[in-house]
Amino acid sequence: MAADQVEQSGLSKFLAQDRQYVFPYHYIPHIETGYGVRFRALHWGLEYLCYTGHARQVVRSLAPSSVLDVGCGDGRFLGTLDWGVERRKGVDLSERAIRFARAFHEEIAFEAVDAGHLEGTFDVVTSVAVLEHVPQEHCRDFLASLEARTRDGGHIVLVVPTHVIPLSSKHYRHYDLSLLEKQVDEGCRRSKVVGVEYVYRKSRLMECYLRLTHNRLWFIEFSFLNHLVWRHVWNRLRIADEKTGQYIVAVLQKGVVGR
Repeated sequence: MAADQVEQSGLSKFLAQDRQYVFPYHYIPHIETGYGVRFRALHWGLEYLCYTGHARQVVRSLAPSSVLDVGCGDGRFLGTLDWGVERRKGVDLSERAIRFARAFHEEIAFEAVDAGHLEGTFDVVTSVAVLEHVPQEHCRDFLASLEARTRDGGHIVLVVPTHVIPLSSKHYRHYDLSLLEKQVDEGCRRSKVVGVEYVYRKSRLMECYLRLTHNRLWFIEFSFLNHLVWRHVWNRLRIADEKTGQYIVAVLQKGVVGR
């Protein structure tokens, strides 16, 4: 084999390996309490994909050229806004989360900083499942910082859990619409809620499926059912109402003049 053929063969093997690094798969198997485990699983994974997928659709409908995601965590949501947004930026107070975000999405600008310390404005500012983590005494300033980073006429997209979900130990509060609107009124002086949707409702069928396939004794993935299960979640469980919705997706618009 000629030298250039050997070199080309080596390059193709390198590229084949490099293309696998869309996820750090070596971290899937791990040691847990003294024994090896081959998988990692989130029991609320489909729920997460459902409400973030819906929020993604909302953002896309606004056709922004720039998006700021506040409380971006590991960058997962911002990374899904992949249809050609010219400028994407994510901020989070966690240095560890930002390191993950940069590793997964090198094409996006990430910074470990308080949004209140940023300059400039964006067409859309998102904050997905973040507000419930903010102490009550800081909610007004947090929401004000979102508004400050939104251009006049631009939008803020908030996703928060509702009272339908039991309060998590990580959260300060869950929401109904009146509480969310109250906090928005206090923190966003030049913005108003222009759209509200309730997303993801429980299903006895899905609860049974999840318990049978993921519990303390076993985790089972039926690949032939994945498409049907996801279609059921997206088409049947995604749109909910005030009594059943586990998440509120609210859209605010920033006006040119004060309210």
